[in-house]
Parts: sequence; structure tokens; C-alpha cells
Amino acid sequence: MKDEIARKDNRFYFETRMSNGCLCEGEKKPGHSFCWRCYNELPAQMKRALYRRIGDGYEEAYEEAVTWLQQNLW
Repeated sequence: MKDEIARKDNRFYFETRMSNGCLCEGEKKPGHSFCWRCYNELPAQMKRALYRRIGDGYEEAYEEAVTWLQQNLW
């Protein structure tokens, strides 16, 4: 059961990263977490953390960045 949940979580983060749309509804490049505008607003340490691999801290970095963007930009 845990493995199945982890696979679904990994798929979510992979699909989000590979999509063309940012959470702000702007366009982004596949392979990027956010559009340039949103990414550029993030603090430097959050930007660096988004380069982690899925399964190696990316999930936490992405969630932290989303929370920061919700509170400070969107």
C-alpha cells in the first residue's frame, strides 16, 4: 500500500514538472517546476532546492515553494 501511494505521489510530481502550465495559470517549460515569473520570485534557497530529484527531496521543496508563492505572490 505504501509503495502504491509513493508511486502515485511520484507520478503527480513528475507530471506537474513535465506539464506546460504553471500553478499561476501561466505557461512554463516542461521540466521546470514553475513559470519564469513565479520561479524568479522565490528566495534563492528555494530555487536551489527545486533542482533536487523526485524521491530525493524535490517533493518537499516543491510544496514549500507552492506555500511561499501562495502567501507572497498569488
